[in-house]
Amino acid sequence: MKLTALNHQRSKEHTDRYRPNFALNRNSAGLTSANKETTFTLVCNRAKGPYVHDIDGNEYIDLTMGFGSILLGHGERFIEEAIEDQLRESWSVGPISPLAGQLAEKICNATNNDRAAFFNSGTEAVMVAMRLAKAATSKKYIVFFKGAYHGTFDSLLSMRTNVDHIAQQTVPGITQNTLDESYLLDYGTESSLDFIREHKDEIAGVLVEPIQSRRPDFVPIDYLKKLRELTENHNIALIFDEIITGFRMDVGGCQSLFGIQADIVTYGKVIGGGLPIGVVAGKRLYLDYTDGGTWQYADDSMPQSDKTFVAGTFCHHPLAMRSALTILEYLEANQETLYTKLNVKTYSFVDRMNKWFEENGLKIKMVSYGSLFRFVTPGRSKVIYQELLERGVYIWEGRNCFLSPAHTEEIVHELEKRIKESCGGLR
Repeated sequence: MKLTALNHQRSKEHTDRYRPNFALNRNSAGLTSANKETTFTLVCNRAKGPYVHDIDGNEYIDLTMGFGSILLGHGERFIEEAIEDQLRESWSVGPISPLAGQLAEKICNATNNDRAAFFNSGTEAVMVAMRLAKAATSKKYIVFFKGAYHGTFDSLLSMRTNVDHIAQQTVPGITQNTLDESYLLDYGTESSLDFIREHKDEIAGVLVEPIQSRRPDFVPIDYLKKLRELTENHNIALIFDEIITGFRMDVGGCQSLFGIQADIVTYGKVIGGGLPIGVVAGKRLYLDYTDGGTWQYADDSMPQSDKTFVAGTFCHHPLAMRSALTILEYLEANQETLYTKLNVKTYSFVDRMNKWFEENGLKIKMVSYGSLFRFVTPGRSKVIYQELLERGVYIWEGRNCFLSPAHTEEIVHELEKRIKESCGGLR
């Protein structure tokens, strides 16, 4: 299937029609005068299994998979049925849904955490995790690492530092004051450990994507173990951002895979079953700052911890709670085979493509971890994304790609064919 610009006309017309009222950052991502006519956000009105369908009627093999939030495939009927049942029962907020406590218990049991709290997105979860670390340690600095992505919270939106490793302002609206309590270091280096050790008395938490979603082939387990020991010895909260890796690589996430227990962990995407959710889980020492800790009725117990401030209108929305419970139950029931099959499928696909790229003298390659993969596209090879779109393969502008069980071997074979065709002009 060869798509032309005409096939995208309705998506482009839709964007032009609503641009005066609909402010969307994605519409100008990567935009230059040279690629203006081929830069647009695909507008889709249907998704099923491994496919998305745009308003022009085109079908695409989807590698974006809801930015990684869809693990099994679009439109899984058992999740739809659970959401439909909950719609008939209740989808109001105000009183707490009984599903929230059930979900917190199941997440804690599955991930070996003490407590869990719910929010609306991964960004919110990371924001709260940082707040809890500062509250519990009475220190103010947060360390994060170059190459990581932690959402859109202001104090983490920088990839540049000064000589003191303080994150620096790089985009309008993110003022230097919001970055002055953020240290930005190189990931996986001895020098970063030395810096944390030297500044241990002022660092509240170290925020890390154990597997950086933008560099999934870098797996520094020994470094993470050293980081765990260092933070544990110096009253520094180790925060794992598992928004992408959590429940995608393993039910227990990177904590389980690497044998490293963080103090605070953030989850999102997959655990929502396709609906918005953010989860902050971790040790009581930190999570107790949300509500004062555990106590009981009918005795003289009272909250023992100080409290910071957290809140949100839709944090425990019944539809999100039901969707999350449903997907978690499925993952626990199928984890023995689900993850192995999916990860092997992805590794095999990436390996075959990398051998083909090398055999054909192409500079392009793929890197991966689990079912997450990315193209590495130096120089002019970046045009492959437009070539893929024209051949019915959808990769969003952030370029993280995902396979799912819905991507059968036949579909993966077709995907490989379209990738090879898209490389025709790169030799």
